Amino acid sequence: MSLRSSRRAFLIRSGWIAGGITAIGVGGCSLVPPLPTFSESQEDDIYSWVQLCGDGSVRFLLPRAELGQGIGISFAAIVAEELQVPVDNVHCHYQDTALMAPCQMTVGSQSVENYLELIARSAACLRETLRERAAARLGVPPAGVQLTAAGFVAESGRPLRYRELLTQAEDTLVALPRDQPIVLLSLGDASAPNALTRVNRCAHGRHDPHVRAIVTGAERYSRDVQLPNLHFGVLARPPQLGARLASADRAAAAAVDGVQAVVEQGRDIGVVATTPMAATLGLAALAPSWHDLSEDALAATQQSLDIDEFIERRALDHGGENSGELAEGERDAVTRLSLRYDSPTVAHAAMEPRSGVASWRKDQDGRQICEIWTGSQDPWMVQAAASKALGLRREQVIVRNQRVGGAFGGRVLCQASVEAAWLSRGAGVPVKVQWSREEEFRYNYVGPQFSTRIDAGLDRDGRIAYWHHRAVGAPVLTSSMFVPPYLHWLANRVPDPGTRRGMAIPYQVAHTATEFADERVPMPTGPWRGLGAAPNTFAVECAIDELARAAGRDPIEFRQAHLPSGRLAHCLSRLRQMLAPLDGAFGVAAAAYKGVTFLAIAAQVELTDAGLKVTRILCVHDCGRMVSVDQVRAQVEGNLIWGIGMALKEAFLLEQGIAATDNFDRYTLPRQSDVPELTIQLVDSEAAPSGAAEAAFAPAAAAIANACFAVTGVRQRQLPLISPQGGA
Repeated sequence: MSLRSSRRAFLIRSGWIAGGITAIGVGGCSLVPPLPTFSESQEDDIYSWVQLCGDGSVRFLLPRAELGQGIGISFAAIVAEELQVPVDNVHCHYQDTALMAPCQMTVGSQSVENYLELIARSAACLRETLRERAAARLGVPPAGVQLTAAGFVAESGRPLRYRELLTQAEDTLVALPRDQPIVLLSLGDASAPNALTRVNRCAHGRHDPHVRAIVTGAERYSRDVQLPNLHFGVLARPPQLGARLASADRAAAAAVDGVQAVVEQGRDIGVVATTPMAATLGLAALAPSWHDLSEDALAATQQSLDIDEFIERRALDHGGENSGELAEGERDAVTRLSLRYDSPTVAHAAMEPRSGVASWRKDQDGRQICEIWTGSQDPWMVQAAASKALGLRREQVIVRNQRVGGAFGGRVLCQASVEAAWLSRGAGVPVKVQWSREEEFRYNYVGPQFSTRIDAGLDRDGRIAYWHHRAVGAPVLTSSMFVPPYLHWLANRVPDPGTRRGMAIPYQVAHTATEFADERVPMPTGPWRGLGAAPNTFAVECAIDELARAAGRDPIEFRQAHLPSGRLAHCLSRLRQMLAPLDGAFGVAAAAYKGVTFLAIAAQVELTDAGLKVTRILCVHDCGRMVSVDQVRAQVEGNLIWGIGMALKEAFLLEQGIAATDNFDRYTLPRQSDVPELTIQLVDSEAAPSGAAEAAFAPAAAAIANACFAVTGVRQRQLPLISPQGGA
């Protein structure tokens, strides 16, 4: 494994490919929008991540956002292994722009893939710095001291604990830069071939203080941050998408008892007050009115994306990876299918509505500073967005990230934090902005609707002769959340890599073509778990199932016939073995997520009086070498359950230009009673680690759709699926 993945590799894997959104902007110009953090961590950046404290404990500055995926548990175990200390002695601290150089945004299920070796090296460098101190203290060369539990021992037998190696003037110790090669104990070497296994055992069942804090209510999220003289801010939100403020009674709002200020920023206006109730009353007194949308604008909010309409007017302006000649494949085909699949707009529906706390102040040198507490997948993007809104240099904005109660792509930018920043500046007091559940649904960006047509055929041997995949969705990574209106003209010329994700099939077909459009829609769109992989994998794996049925072949056998021997074929073989002793009809799907995580899934459903119910899911999952098997299994379980939601429940609706789906009573998610029997086999692999956070749910939804056909004989190609008995 290389020390750090290349910038281009990161952009490709995460979807923010160079030549895509990274091409947008004018160098050195104020028109350049705040962009997510792409930069890879450099050698000089990693030394401060792991620090020895005076009491012998280890402070670990976690370079990834903790979103509920439990990445701190796995990485703390790596640090513990490198330093040979108990894992409970490693204390994780969340990202802080004042303490750390920028780290890549936490997306794409890439934390282990991109940061495993960097974190191991950071801890190992501290270990070797301590070894050199111990050797100097004992008057022997570094090779003359041996590593032991939380310290060193000389050949004479004299031990030195880590905490003894700090001077009285030192509160903490960080590693010194190193040029020579260094042994990474946690990643295995000739002398410790099973080191990663030991790390996994260390992480298994670990007492994690953050988990205890969550259970007891002591964990601090951004909404829990308290500051002296903290005030509360609320914004006037438009009742319809794109509506502009017509009037507001600023004097009436300012006269409300407890209101500190009425603050305006561009087209936005908000109220700051001493209590949440006073802020709410102030907003009511503000009595904002809005310009009505034009008939055309209102009609646009209700327009659905229709792949056939785009095909008819030749509006699919982006291509993908093609091979062969479609016309030749069509001539060879004896069976032809033309299949349409549709998936709805979807919400992130995270447990925690976003919030932010900001304090505008002057430092000891009289320089203006804005300090922000947020819960974001990218605190450095929050820093950039806030500095742009405030007209400050980036270093004048300090962002202290907190644990996030769910993200799924929806927290790359935490809007509440930027709102709190300009409200704090306008009011001259610290301000907390807490979005309500309704605001979270109505004003956050959503995962876009997709409409897909797949034309494919079978030759005389029952093999796929050609494959033509055409789709339309809204932009994911070049969306209005990240690209301002004045740059839409440029962004529209760039194929959105998030929309395209998942269109490339893992199967061997001689003649293939992909085309797509990323059409802007009024509702802000953006990253949703897996980006385009969710709707595209649903369409691909359902179409493969339909081709297998048309060929009269077993769905697993049909897939294997179009695969070389390899990791995906292996997953399908293991799934076949799991299914062999089981009775009943199953639906099958497979995927090679981003080409690095491989899985095969089978689902079983039944018809009940309440509608369709998933009763069993089996999954074979290969994400390469695993740091914590427990964490991977938990991720896969969550993915499979989310697949139930995608297949049977989730759809975000707009009515008259405003979200009709504005709380969990209308945006239904799987409940405990919906969780079926789950059987998960994790492949024990020595391949490089890859992601587990978002790979399984898209093929899970496809497997459920295919299972519904197997049980009912009715093929449904639109999500969410509807029970033939009328249930949902």
